[in-house]
Amino acid sequence: MFPSAALSQTVLVVPEGRWLLRPVPKASSTLLKRLAVIAEGRRPPEQAAFGETRPALAVHHPALHGLTRLADLDPAALQQALHGPDWLRLAVTRHPAERLLSFWHDKLHLAEPAYAPLNASIQQSAGEPPERPCRFPAFLAFLDAHWDELRGDGHLTPQFTLLEPGAIAWQPRLDREQLAERLPALLEQRLPPRCRAALKQELSRHGRLHRQRLGRRWQEAFSADGLAIVARRYGDDLAAFGYSLPERAAARVRPLAAADSDALVDPLGQLRDRNRQIAALQIELAAAQQQLAEARAALERPPLPATTIQPCRWPPHNAPEAGLGHLYQALAENRFTEVIDQADGLAAHHPHAGELHYLAGVAAHMQGRHDEAIRRFEAAQAAGFLTPYLLFNAGNACRSRGDTGEGLRLYREALALLPDFPECRHNLALGLIEAGRPEEAEATLRLLLRDQPSWHQAAFQLANLLRSQRREAEAVEAFRLCLQFAPAFPDAWNNLGLAQEALGQRDEAIAYYRQALSIDAGFRPSRQNLAQSLVRQRRHEEALEEFGRFLALDLDVNQQVVGLQGRLGCLCELDRIEQALAEADAQPDPRVRLITRLHVLPVLYRSDAQLAETRTRWAADLQALYDALEGLTAEDPAWPALHAHAWAITNFYLAYQMEDDRPLQELYAGVLDRILRPRLGRFMAPLQQRDPHDPSPLRVGVISPHLINHNGSIWALGWLEGIAAKPGFEIFSYNLAEDEDSGTQRFASLGTYRHLPLRSEDPEPMLQRILDDQLDLLIFTDIGMHPASKVTSVLQLAPVQAQGWGHPITSGSRTMHYFFGAAGMEPPGNEAHYSEELIRLPGTGLHYATPAAVHDGQLLFEKFDLPRGRPLLVSLQSTFKYVPRNDWTYAEIAARHPEALILLVGPLGHPAMAQRLAERLKPHFERRGVAMDDHLRILPRLEYGDFMGLFDIAHHTLDTIDWNGGNSSFQSFSRDCPVLTCPTAFMRGRHTVAMLQEMKIPELIAESREAYVATSLRLLQDPGFHAHVKGLVRERKSRLFNDRRVVEAFQAAVEELGRKPPGAGQAPAPGQRAAVVATPPGDTLPAAIANASASPAPPLPHAADAA
Repeated sequence: MFPSAALSQTVLVVPEGRWLLRPVPKASSTLLKRLAVIAEGRRPPEQAAFGETRPALAVHHPALHGLTRLADLDPAALQQALHGPDWLRLAVTRHPAERLLSFWHDKLHLAEPAYAPLNASIQQSAGEPPERPCRFPAFLAFLDAHWDELRGDGHLTPQFTLLEPGAIAWQPRLDREQLAERLPALLEQRLPPRCRAALKQELSRHGRLHRQRLGRRWQEAFSADGLAIVARRYGDDLAAFGYSLPERAAARVRPLAAADSDALVDPLGQLRDRNRQIAALQIELAAAQQQLAEARAALERPPLPATTIQPCRWPPHNAPEAGLGHLYQALAENRFTEVIDQADGLAAHHPHAGELHYLAGVAAHMQGRHDEAIRRFEAAQAAGFLTPYLLFNAGNACRSRGDTGEGLRLYREALALLPDFPECRHNLALGLIEAGRPEEAEATLRLLLRDQPSWHQAAFQLANLLRSQRREAEAVEAFRLCLQFAPAFPDAWNNLGLAQEALGQRDEAIAYYRQALSIDAGFRPSRQNLAQSLVRQRRHEEALEEFGRFLALDLDVNQQVVGLQGRLGCLCELDRIEQALAEADAQPDPRVRLITRLHVLPVLYRSDAQLAETRTRWAADLQALYDALEGLTAEDPAWPALHAHAWAITNFYLAYQMEDDRPLQELYAGVLDRILRPRLGRFMAPLQQRDPHDPSPLRVGVISPHLINHNGSIWALGWLEGIAAKPGFEIFSYNLAEDEDSGTQRFASLGTYRHLPLRSEDPEPMLQRILDDQLDLLIFTDIGMHPASKVTSVLQLAPVQAQGWGHPITSGSRTMHYFFGAAGMEPPGNEAHYSEELIRLPGTGLHYATPAAVHDGQLLFEKFDLPRGRPLLVSLQSTFKYVPRNDWTYAEIAARHPEALILLVGPLGHPAMAQRLAERLKPHFERRGVAMDDHLRILPRLEYGDFMGLFDIAHHTLDTIDWNGGNSSFQSFSRDCPVLTCPTAFMRGRHTVAMLQEMKIPELIAESREAYVATSLRLLQDPGFHAHVKGLVRERKSRLFNDRRVVEAFQAAVEELGRKPPGAGQAPAPGQRAAVVATPPGDTLPAAIANASASPAPPLPHAADAA
């Protein structure tokens, strides 16, 4: 395992002292950097430095400290630094709870200006005045709720993540309290006397003036809830670095004083440095319950009991006198029919008839004849042949025919005879997993591994069980134990890769997939996972080759489509559209050829002409395919491939051609209907509605493959949370994909949660579970962003169905009745763009929470080398929103106000796409005599905190024309940054105008592209006008957030739509549905749910798990 690029940039090297260090924020990082400078014989910088609150903190600026980074070393020096036996690789950590308290005190309580936006967000969330410092419990609660956004700040990132102990063998690892005592001795033989003396002097000065002495004080500042947050978010730190959480008997907590000498060392000196006074601090925390929590955990996981080996008390197998060795040999060679025939011929007169029945039972079980196998095992027992192996195989047969309970009973009987029977203990655990008893299964596997660590199958199953519970770090250790004893086991290497990828360690995952393929080059799961992991790393050229190798394997039709879709997706990312079409045209069946061509849509268009040509070609292929599918049946030789493609395609990028897509979406829905109907026709039939006078609660469902922290669905919580607590509604949430995270938890808390990851191979049981819930209304959040959402949109899973605008395009499906839009985005006449009946909710149509802010953006000037003296115009949208016809506007603004610097953000996909966009824009600048590189820059992908921070330092935001910013406009306004927009015809081009209309700021609404340019120039050239609109945004932005009108209108609409026949789409079935009797219980989320980042890009096929 090698250090990541991020770690290589932050690890510092003192070559002369053979010293490697990675300063961790809030763990003596300032001191460590100053000591490293001293170790090089220099004096640490002490001067005013932008963004720092004390002169000593200037050492955090690379240009001032001048230290070498690990990334700067040549390969030979790098190997020595990482592996040389005489190198000191020092890591300094801090208890994560103490680190959090220190962060809150130094950054928020002392009101460091850079963190004022975060403090204001916390206060707003808590309903407190934003100008006052937040309370520590409020900070912890906000951190927990917004973990995905805040964890990217280095002060809050877990130390385990920052240090990557799997990549660098840190030795020693010191707690910050040990640093002053132990570091001089560690460096004694590495530094000259002068440096050693200066180093000791610096340590003494730091201890006297700056070192926080929270000691054990931090333990008194946490409530039980606070400690639970630390355990949940910083569990890796606690486990990896030997920290624990406190056990206190005290009934009350002891908060820090307002100006606490343990936290604020030398207050007078620090106040002079910071030039800020400390506000009052009053923290009242609830009683600590940690000891009780740990006791409960211990009860849930009691100590593992010991096992004892009993003496043999059963008939022997394959005794020489029985003369049955040839049948055991035949079993081993899979000659099962021969075993059965000979056993049946001998059993009537053979003295070992019971053993013959047993052998025939094993053979029948291996042939899949499980009922017959059980009868033969019963005959063996009746003949006096009862052994643990018979019971074990009988248990296997019972499990195979679906009788898990009986299988478990037989396994336990076998273990009563032979407790140290590893195969039986292993299969008992598998049966417990099947029975939904994972805790017992885990205990059984751990007991087996305690007694027989080399039983690699048990380690493999334990790791898979831990993965299923989102306990990936533990799963990694179990997979490694498995591989210690079975290094040539490709399944374990593959699944270890999946676990590492779930932990964000993609380089390691790729290495493990390659290791599996080095063992078996034809191992399909690893070849598929390797290709898809390379896509996620935006290494599309390599992924293209791997998909090619995958397609060369022996694949079923679904796997073939996965590989072909992967290749076509890579080719589109690489702008090799012609090659993609050629590969599609290589399909032998003309209908499969046409549907394969539908996968091919450019992500970024080269010109308006290419866009028009693509749309014409795609529409012609779609019409030809629809016509060719008439009368399609499941017996058609091409149907399996067509069916697999229907589950793999979304037409996501079609909407980014910025045209009226209703005719094409209606035709596409017809294509899906014709392909899916031979198998799923019963799920397309109309359903009866309830009796409109039935007073029981309305049953409302929400369905998506993105019920996670994802832009396509998370907004819908604003609608649903408003009605979930009302007695007139029951909410059902359907997660159609594998991923679950804290966003899923919010959906699950609405009511009944069902995890139904749809697969093309067997969708019927999961679709039936939705039908069984007898919904009144089903809401689709983001049709078109994932294949499963398009497939389910042509089914009738509730008598009335509606869609939201996670992907703001009509479904085109006749089974979809309503489209929930927004009055501010849908002017009169826009009904024509929808096959559904348009419902206009008030204003923006959203109950949108105020976005959290992290920092004030000032650090971004240095981070991205941005000029301070020029106005920054930001347009932070996905690359595919930029269509060629709008390119000239950026060049015109730059030409007419040369001081402006326009900032875009890099693509989600292949990095070269940013260069292709720049090359497309460049001629517009050249025609105006302007050097584009001086006036427009494309930044790399941004962490959430940096994304929000850019709005703080931006002059104004340039909304993308034709497809506006949605979340980004809300976020820009929340930071008082004006957004200039030019509304167009369709909803996707009218998001921002709805926000501006709510705030009554027409000055920022341009009626044409020319007016858009003119208004941007006025904002740049008229300071009074800019100050005026910025003031209006600051004054009126609250109107955009937490709009109760939307919740009330949504509730009224749901109450009406759930009880009346729809006016559009497929009519409900005649008659009235019988009253609902009971609701089956919902699914339970894994205990360890990690936050997931959101990406609007079309998804890849599912990763392939090895069995």
